[in-house]
Amino acid sequence: MVNFMSKLKSYFFANKRTRRIMNVPVPVQLGIYIERGEELVEELNQALSPHFLERMKYRFLQEHPNWQPYEFDWAFFELKRYFVMNKILKSVPMFSKEVDEVWHEMLMFTRDYEQFSKQFYHDMLHHTPNLDSKPIPGERGFFDWVYLSLFESTPNSRVLWGGFLKYPISQSILEDFKTLSEEELLNLYFRHNGEWMDLKRSLIKKMKLQIEESEQIEGEKPFATKKTQSEAEVYQYALLPAVYFSLFYENEYEKVMHDAMPSEYYKATQYNSGSFCSGFACYVDSDSKYSGHHGDWGDSGGSGDSGGSSCSSCGGGCSS
Repeated sequence: MVNFMSKLKSYFFANKRTRRIMNVPVPVQLGIYIERGEELVEELNQALSPHFLERMKYRFLQEHPNWQPYEFDWAFFELKRYFVMNKILKSVPMFSKEVDEVWHEMLMFTRDYEQFSKQFYHDMLHHTPNLDSKPIPGERGFFDWVYLSLFESTPNSRVLWGGFLKYPISQSILEDFKTLSEEELLNLYFRHNGEWMDLKRSLIKKMKLQIEESEQIEGEKPFATKKTQSEAEVYQYALLPAVYFSLFYENEYEKVMHDAMPSEYYKATQYNSGSFCSGFACYVDSDSKYSGHHGDWGDSGGSGDSGGSSCSSCGGGCSS
């Protein structure tokens, strides 16, 4: 009876899913940008037992009959990206119902999940159900900025996360990154595991630099038209405008970003592989550190001190 009710519930909830995942292969190595990022992905894969994943996928598809296997593969792909973000940040809200469903299924395999968490995080990554589908605006803006700094966007990524860069980064987060020292920011925003310190510091430096550049170009026409070749390049270019508009157009953020972004990429569900002219385009040129050259700002690995971690109240899924 329990299994029947679970399938019935899954059927009705699945029918509410109007966004569709395309049946295309997931990017290799999680589509990670950063230098030595493959090592971080390999560390994650080593912590995930193939036998555990096979059983989890089989059970999930049995309990969610309206999901196709490739839809599961994409949701799990994005969950792995989320796990990488939790390796770096102290607390990461969960903003995808579909990704959260897969995470919840992993938790049903208690011992396997605990073994994974202890191996990858040296701690337990705790789960809070995603009870509220509404984003936490300021935190969602920061989530998108970090996500797009680490990973290439894909059409299916936009579907599962509901689009990117639709919310401004909160003023309090921007103020912290503007005024606090590296060490203070590491303590406040990043996981205290002494790992991947170069990557954490490079994220801090990148945000500080984008805030500084945004203040220097305030009041000017900072973003001229530039032709772009790929979705990944569009979003790499869009990170500086996202910081700029968060700082100076917070109340109009959605409108100005909508005007600035190619419409194909500001929606969650459409895909087109052609070239686009972006309206924000590119205060930077091909020699700039923001020109889309992967890894220019980030080096991973490294070591550091301090330990422990904490969980903020993030409205749906956080790390501890």
